[in-house]
Amino acid sequence: MSASENVLPLTLSRAKPQAAPFLYSRAWAFALVGLDICMFLVASFAGLVIEYRTSNFDVLWPAFTHSSIIFICIWLVVFERFGLYKRSFALSVKDEFYYTVAALIIGVLPQLMVYTIFHRIPISRLGVLLSALFAIAAVGGARALAHAVRNGLKARRPRRIAIVGAGERIGLVAESLNIVDGTEVLRLDVPDIDSSVRAVNLGEDAPLDEIDWFRAAKAWGCDTLLLTEVLPPHVMPHILEVAAQRHIRVAFAPPRVQCHAYSLTLTTDGHQALIVPSQLRACTPYARLLKRLLDLFVAIPAALVFAPIMAVAAIAIRLESGSPVLFRQQRVGRMGRTFDILKFRSMKPDAESSTGPVWASVGDDRTTKVGAFLRRTSLDELPQIFNVIRGEMSVVGPRPERPVFVNEFRRLLPRYDERHLVRPGITGWSHVNMRRVLQLTEAGERLSYDLFYVEHWSPFLDLSVIFKTAVEVLFHRAA
Repeated sequence: MSASENVLPLTLSRAKPQAAPFLYSRAWAFALVGLDICMFLVASFAGLVIEYRTSNFDVLWPAFTHSSIIFICIWLVVFERFGLYKRSFALSVKDEFYYTVAALIIGVLPQLMVYTIFHRIPISRLGVLLSALFAIAAVGGARALAHAVRNGLKARRPRRIAIVGAGERIGLVAESLNIVDGTEVLRLDVPDIDSSVRAVNLGEDAPLDEIDWFRAAKAWGCDTLLLTEVLPPHVMPHILEVAAQRHIRVAFAPPRVQCHAYSLTLTTDGHQALIVPSQLRACTPYARLLKRLLDLFVAIPAALVFAPIMAVAAIAIRLESGSPVLFRQQRVGRMGRTFDILKFRSMKPDAESSTGPVWASVGDDRTTKVGAFLRRTSLDELPQIFNVIRGEMSVVGPRPERPVFVNEFRRLLPRYDERHLVRPGITGWSHVNMRRVLQLTEAGERLSYDLFYVEHWSPFLDLSVIFKTAVEVLFHRAA
């Protein structure tokens, strides 16, 4: 029996796909802009009150009128560039606060540059920092509250999805959808959709009640109508007209066309519609260059800042259990290439000499006392900074696994290799949304988070993950 058979279950459950980022409607985006402006005004005024040590509005007015306009305009541009008026990656109210604060912290830098270059602006860098601190509470809190309100509205209006098609195809579509709790699904089995619309009289039957499945979907009160087959083109304008009157969204859902690690766009050539696949943004040369620059911008200063801590950790390991201080282990990186990951050794030497490869677990009796502390505080991961500098890893990305486990996951989990399209990371989307030490049966859920990251990557998502990791490691959540 191989080592992998000792540690891996026979089957791993496929995880439900993660929901796509919440896309703001135009009305919701305008509401957020208005809310942010109000909160930035409050934060700017509060910063001036502290800086000038007075609340006399007549005294503060000249500085307030100049600095607040610049202050708010810069913040709004930063938020717009980061996509905070287009979508939300937040899975919870706390996440919404985290990501808003991350944007605020990043946005302080251009403000300090502006006020440093233009000395005539009547506000100091201290005033900017004070206003930014108040903005963290005001804007972050308001955004978190807006997230809670949005969740409450969604809970009061659960989705009602009608799926039309042949029985087996309906099941495939329903399985691929991100159906959250409370969503109602109506399955309308229609073996031949073309024949069901062939005899309809488009001139006389305005509500299209002669189409049995369409009449049933309307009567049921669906808000989304999914068709597993493409309807004849001459019928579609009439379907859309009636659906718009009932506020029903119509979409085609061919089971073979699913969201994998590529994007799809619809274009036309003459009268022919073309579904065009293209690389995800995370996989493009531009994104790889940008991500590499961000990695070096974070990793090189981090290596200098954490050098004393790493030196103390190395001495403690050496005194407790001798050499080696660093633990090297083969992991699978981008495009399936292997590399040696660096960690501070947290277990006894030759811990796997008698057992072979073993999945990490909480309370492992092979862990040393110093190693247990390093793991609990995540300090054992610090040497991976040098993996980042060498280009083998990224600061943010899917956590790399050992080849013996990867080979099994490839067999048991469809799409597993798609997580290798980007460099593995010290931290990642799955890392901040799940526990650090997982059960083997949770590998499918981790994969769903990793695929979400690959499909929706952006520089701001990386910065948000870094910020959330720093906060939660500080409070030992990552242990």
